[in-house]
Amino acid sequence: MILDRNDLFLLRQMIRRNVQSRFRGSFFGWLWNFLLPLLMLTVYTVVFGGFFKSRWGVDIGENKMVFAIALFSGITLYNIFSESVAMSTYCITGNINYVKKVRFKLELLPLAQTLTAFVLSLTWMLLLLVCIAWIFGTVCWSWLLLPVTLIPLVLFSAGVSFLTASLGVYFRDLQYLISILLQMLFFLSPVFYRLGSLPKDYQQLLRLNPLVWFIELNRGVLFHHLLPEYSKLPGASDCLICYLLGVVLFALGWGWFNLTKRGFSDVL
Repeated sequence: MILDRNDLFLLRQMIRRNVQSRFRGSFFGWLWNFLLPLLMLTVYTVVFGGFFKSRWGVDIGENKMVFAIALFSGITLYNIFSESVAMSTYCITGNINYVKKVRFKLELLPLAQTLTAFVLSLTWMLLLLVCIAWIFGTVCWSWLLLPVTLIPLVLFSAGVSFLTASLGVYFRDLQYLISILLQMLFFLSPVFYRLGSLPKDYQQLLRLNPLVWFIELNRGVLFHHLLPEYSKLPGASDCLICYLLGVVLFALGWGWFNLTKRGFSDVL
């Protein structure tokens, strides 16, 4: 996928428009991007750490914030994927003028949705790092690897977004099906539980879900030396698998989108 200077300019403008439209008309505006993750983290701490007495396990003490932080990290990573896919499902049908009346690279639409979800997630990630540093009293050098470990997740999300954006044109019911599938993937991903707490057979079965690899890879970087199961950084093979998943899905999604976009105008 080759983008020239004009395409990159359009992509930046679309991302800016998507971000601004998210909070347009609200009283607090852009502040909601900081308030929402902060409020969610507070709720997780009170509900899971206070009411349910949930603990992450593996001898990390009784700090009720640890479970909330581990849960919040999983949701932050999962949201990059889920919001990209959910918004991309109707990004073509919601912009018919781009399809019929304007000479425009339509693949920019789902790509912009993925990058918008990633940009919005940066606030969540920043809050997450601040809370980890506060709870554990340290800053990890491994956080410098986050740009490297987040790239395959973004590529994978963009690839699936290309697929859902294209299929959403031909199957209008897809947006409802996608919401169900995303809920299933949420529970089949180690968002609110440790992968290591499951029996070995279940661990191998869950690894058929690509999101497991991305979440575990980034959690390993986030909690390196802070949580016992992440005492070592993820191996090179784990990182390689994530990049293979990301690149392959991106290429397949982009190829499928370009193959099918010729019929968009006829359907719309």
